[in-house]
Amino acid sequence: MAQKAKKLTLLWRKLNVMELGKDVILVPYYLGKMLGYQVEVCCGYPDEIAEQVNSAELGGLKFVRRNLTHHAYQRIPIYLNYLLQKAAQIDLLMCFHWKPETFINILLYRFLNKKGKIYIKLDTELGREWELSHRSFIGQFIRRKLYTALLKKIDVLSCETTQGYHTLCNNTHFGPLLQKKLIYMPNAFDENRFNDLNLTKRTYEEKDNLMITVGRLGHHQKNTEMLLETLKHTYLKDWIFILIGPWEEGFEHTLEQFYQEAPHMENHVCFTGRIDDKKELWKWYDKAKVFVCTSRWESYGIVMDEAKYFSNYLVSTPVGAAQDITEEGKYGTLIAQDDVQSLSNVLTKIVTGEINTDVFGNYDAHQLSYPQRMENLLHFLQREKEEKK
Repeated sequence: MAQKAKKLTLLWRKLNVMELGKDVILVPYYLGKMLGYQVEVCCGYPDEIAEQVNSAELGGLKFVRRNLTHHAYQRIPIYLNYLLQKAAQIDLLMCFHWKPETFINILLYRFLNKKGKIYIKLDTELGREWELSHRSFIGQFIRRKLYTALLKKIDVLSCETTQGYHTLCNNTHFGPLLQKKLIYMPNAFDENRFNDLNLTKRTYEEKDNLMITVGRLGHHQKNTEMLLETLKHTYLKDWIFILIGPWEEGFEHTLEQFYQEAPHMENHVCFTGRIDDKKELWKWYDKAKVFVCTSRWESYGIVMDEAKYFSNYLVSTPVGAAQDITEEGKYGTLIAQDDVQSLSNVLTKIVTGEINTDVFGNYDAHQLSYPQRMENLLHFLQREKEEKK
């Protein structure tokens, strides 16, 4: 009789269509494949993306639909009910973020399943959620006791940036425990999807004089206004700048004002709107020589991995994993937040050729793939398994 496959379960909130192609789904998917586990995602999702969810299920994922929303305290009772029913059948529980609902999931799962494993993907930029100095004496005391107890119940945690990893490993209160259970695991590029779409990559000589940005245009986090202000004062010569992504409410007015103040940019700055189709989106990266990110904050910045995979020279504010991905200037340039003049200078130097954007040479983009970047996590889980035999 064949042995029943083990199960990996992710507890998530309400899923959106963009997350189907991000680490939220891809990490449990690839981890399940690498471990030989069945993968189940407990989440909510609207009817509009049911077709995409069904397609993902055909790829080996199982989605358990629950009435989960973006409101944390409304999710907790649903998680509790689910774990009370299913914890015994879950061999590896996965949660995102260090927050109260995660704490409750850890405690209940460990109470119900002593042998199961727990993996927490922190999805953190600098690990500030572990800093207690701003708490009251009582607050610090409670959190020290709680976090220490939780860490002892977790098998492995991962964070996505080297800054976050070093900050957490040197945390005053939790550093020694975190050093034993925390791994550095950056996000990655979905190379399997790239191959399934039968895409090929252009050489640098085949690319266009094209710069792109990808994100929620007009959202405060993305700081699109910094980029537009820069473009007003930058001579692009024969280059084109394409802004890709959905528009926030009211952004149309910002566009109208931009073209009124910079009519000379009408043929140089274009907007595509939202692109959900990965093949279409990745073709833009493939055409481009330069990727620009002006975000005010990012826990990681997955678009920069996509840009690097397609050999885009990276120009970014110092957010998320930008420093890691540019490898301290080897593959791009970092710009201070809201420094319009510096960003304009960099873009101008790119246009005039003073900055060489053909920097990837023999760079092996395969190292950005999920199986490559998750090897450390796989080895950790397998090591723990061997140690417990």
